[in-house]
Amino acid sequence: MTTAYNIHDAKTHFSKLVAAVERGEKVTICRNGEPVMACVPIEKSSTKFPFGAWENLSHADLDALADPTDEETLDAMGL
Repeated sequence: MTTAYNIHDAKTHFSKLVAAVERGEKVTICRNGEPVMACVPIEKSSTKFPFGAWENLSHADLDALADPTDEETLDAMGL
């Protein structure tokens, strides 16, 4: 089921909007009658992150995670 709210109503009734999404509904937020975003429930992962998984990473792996992101990657992400 999909429910639509204009921005003012979404701000006013935010708790109800969240409750609807928690029940599995899709909620659309509109500006001037035009949809601008959809709020959908998050799909929960069936696998849990293994405890201690970071212990198996080398310092080089961790350093790579900390490297700054280049402009090309940021552009591809739309940021």
